[in-house]
Amino acid sequence: MNSLQTSTPARLHHLHLTSEDPSRLARFYSELMDMVPTPLPGSALMLQGGLRSMQISKGVSCALAWSGYAVREQAALDDLRARLKAGGVKPEDIDAPLFGTGAFSVIDPQGRRVVFGLAADATRTDQRAARTQHVVFQTTELDAMVAFYTTRLGFTVSDRVVEEDGSLAVCFMRSDDEHHSVAFFRGSRNELDHHCYETGGWMDIRDWGDRFARVRIAIFFGPGRHGPGDNLFFMVNDPDGNKVELSAEIEIVKADKPAGVWPQGEYTLNSWGRAWMRS
Repeated sequence: MNSLQTSTPARLHHLHLTSEDPSRLARFYSELMDMVPTPLPGSALMLQGGLRSMQISKGVSCALAWSGYAVREQAALDDLRARLKAGGVKPEDIDAPLFGTGAFSVIDPQGRRVVFGLAADATRTDQRAARTQHVVFQTTELDAMVAFYTTRLGFTVSDRVVEEDGSLAVCFMRSDDEHHSVAFFRGSRNELDHHCYETGGWMDIRDWGDRFARVRIAIFFGPGRHGPGDNLFFMVNDPDGNKVELSAEIEIVKADKPAGVWPQGEYTLNSWGRAWMRS
């Protein structure tokens, strides 16, 4: 099928996290990430701030109900639905409060839900730079996930990380011109790995680091620079244990650029040195 990048550019717009304590989790993103909470039916909350948005519902902590990708216009959304259906994927209508009418979802082979829609907040600006940018998972079926996201949904591989025996360890995939909006690590579990917010540059990374430091939230990975994507970064944990990344200067990739190949190792995941190595 046509790639999302060339036919229907889509950016990661929001995540729908689940939590055993939605109010506590919402306080973290409200107080530290400047997202304003709005109650939804039940114990759910919608949070919006600048170019970052989130939905939080009652459920298992450190899990993701869906990732929401925004396309630019209704005609593109309709065309994407038709292309996916023709390719054997089954789009399903979904009520996604952070999207306008017409949003739909698809399910990957391991049960992850991906939602496509039109952003209901397209006119907002980001007063403190940290735009929702990518989400990463660990999976026991890496090759199958890459095949589904590329051949069925239209993501494009930007970089592969390979083991010494040539087997795939990590795959970074894009849905627009930015290096990746989703990535998968081969692991022993099927779970959310981390989610990321793109800032305006190194000084923003400094300012976000200072903000977390003031409330004694320690950086557990970074600061550093990733090999694939070439972005500056650091990571902290939210109260549930979700890993939150702040990033800057992620690579912009032309549609015809061949996928890169990197060796598995600490200096690939952090070219400055020590890295968080999944298992």
